[in-house]
Amino acid sequence: MQWGQIKSLFIVCFLVLDVFLIKQLIDKQEDVSFITESTKEEQLQLNINGLDDLSEETIEAPLIYAVNQSYSAEDSIRLEQYSNQNNVIVDEIYLFGQFDEPIPISIDEDSGVNMESLNSLILNSGEYTYWGKDEKSNSLLFFQTMEQPIYYNQNALLFIQLNDDDEMIQYVQTKLEQDEEQEEAKDLITEIDAVSRLFHNAGSLEQGDTVTDVALGYHNVTSLPNGLQILNPTWNVTVDQAEHYFINAIAGLAYPQNDDFIKTTVASFQDVIQTASTSDFQFIQAEDEGEETELIEEIELNLLEISNAIIGVEEE
Repeated sequence: MQWGQIKSLFIVCFLVLDVFLIKQLIDKQEDVSFITESTKEEQLQLNINGLDDLSEETIEAPLIYAVNQSYSAEDSIRLEQYSNQNNVIVDEIYLFGQFDEPIPISIDEDSGVNMESLNSLILNSGEYTYWGKDEKSNSLLFFQTMEQPIYYNQNALLFIQLNDDDEMIQYVQTKLEQDEEQEEAKDLITEIDAVSRLFHNAGSLEQGDTVTDVALGYHNVTSLPNGLQILNPTWNVTVDQAEHYFINAIAGLAYPQNDDFIKTTVASFQDVIQTASTSDFQFIQAEDEGEETELIEEIELNLLEISNAIIGVEEE
């Protein structure tokens, strides 16, 4: 046999061997991947409780493009009908309200706040959902809803301040509206996948935690210079009926916790009032300049009390 033929035979044999080895490597990688995924699922089941009620169904939801909603002349007319309070709109998008006398509000630990009870007190209150009471600031948080709640967004918020008797004394309201440009719905990660990512990737969940609820809402991905906000579908994972963890329902990344939300929000409201020019204020009910000045001073004082209360708790 000639050397050229022998060399060709060796080449063919080595090619066959290479193909065989590559196939073996791919098969092993697939086996490892399968084992890894199986192990991750087993670890999740062994460490986290409450998974049986979670859905593995893939659903769709769109990104929402939203902008600040300005209060209209019609809104001002409706506000004038609330005779138990004084209001001022700042920069057209911030509504500050102060009640003439403290107003009791009933808060149930299970059902929250009866939103219908706020209809005669606060404009568009039906477009918000009760989130909870913050003990440090003695205030109530309500998130605006666009079919689903918009979590922790200063521009989609009803913030009610209470006195020592848990009566309402003052509130701030902001509101978003959908921009004309919108996207088609996108596939979301499943509820069980959201929990898995919080456990394996983010390290937010610990052994023995119980997932008590998973709900869909929206979270601000980014704010553009023109005021446009991009709201992303977000899974709200509730653990032990108390802690909330948020994960991007498209990309699967966990959002940071919102521990300083009230502190930064109140500071933002204070800044809005302090930096506004005279033309930026639109007063409702106030009859003269003296009443207007007094209203602004009292609003600022109440916001300052919240800031001081939060600082006092943090220093303890």
